[in-house]
Amino acid sequence: MVQKCVLTQTGETPSRRQAVLKPSTDWKSSEVAGDDRTDAWQEILSGSYREWQVPQRLPATFYAHLRRHDFAGAEIVDTTCDPCVGRRTRSHVRRDDDLFIGVQLTTSGRERFKIGDSGVEVSSGDLVVWTSEQEVQFEVMERLHKVTLMIPWSLMRERLPERKQPPSGGRIESRTGVGSLLAVHLLALSNEISTLDPTVQGSVSRSTLELLGIALSGQQHAATFDASAAMFRKVQDFILLHLHEDDLTPARIAEASGISLRYLHMLFQRSDMTVSEYILHSRLQACRRALADPAYQRFQIGEIAYRWGFNSTSHFCRAFKEKFGESPSDARRAAVSA
Repeated sequence: MVQKCVLTQTGETPSRRQAVLKPSTDWKSSEVAGDDRTDAWQEILSGSYREWQVPQRLPATFYAHLRRHDFAGAEIVDTTCDPCVGRRTRSHVRRDDDLFIGVQLTTSGRERFKIGDSGVEVSSGDLVVWTSEQEVQFEVMERLHKVTLMIPWSLMRERLPERKQPPSGGRIESRTGVGSLLAVHLLALSNEISTLDPTVQGSVSRSTLELLGIALSGQQHAATFDASAAMFRKVQDFILLHLHEDDLTPARIAEASGISLRYLHMLFQRSDMTVSEYILHSRLQACRRALADPAYQRFQIGEIAYRWGFNSTSHFCRAFKEKFGESPSDARRAAVSA
């Protein structure tokens, strides 16, 4: 059953009010008096997308509908709204304790963003990324429907350990390739999130973040394009997509990427791991996540090891203990106890 949100005032001025939201929220402007809709809209935005200011009074006829669901440490926010303006100022950013990443799919309408010093206009089918550490402004120009995944940076960093920095704000190509898959996935996730069994949300969350990580690897601003960095990300993406294959060797990776073996090793000089060390690190991380995942409890440790490219259980156990200071079975028991 969807629960209504409870709004409480936590500051003395409207810009400091925050919405205290339950795990599931279903809010409609039609349930608020016309004169109060500007303040109520500001509160519900601040409770769902971090703190925002609505600087212009809204008409009494303003319509909005917002549904929000907790999702394995992140949030899915489904919003429909009439034309309006909002902004996150430097003071809003300074008051934030946690860094969040917003990934927005627009399904209808038009919206204009200013993210830092860059501007982007989005319409149906577009994906855009912004972070809560940036000053952001939006202007909805016609009735808008959007689905937004709000992810704590701490969660993204844990699930995507190869990503060292938060993504930059801007557009993700969503008409073709992985970006298109991500757009379809976000829309389906929004439609089905209320029916997902809590026991599978962790697995779905991991799949979502892995898909997002691949899509973000293609995000690049022309002014800061670095060819070797782009190739390095391409190589990393190839490795992560083929971890389960036991013949994932540097020679094969170089051939599949269209580069020489020497250039491949040179690319990895920008990191603190060699090619082989990165493969091993990524496999061990994937196995560790699986050992802690209830969806994999029926799998034997050896099955999990083989699933991510290890061809020897004993080698996997030695490498796992050397990496994490505990055996795979101890890690599984600790996760179950937690």
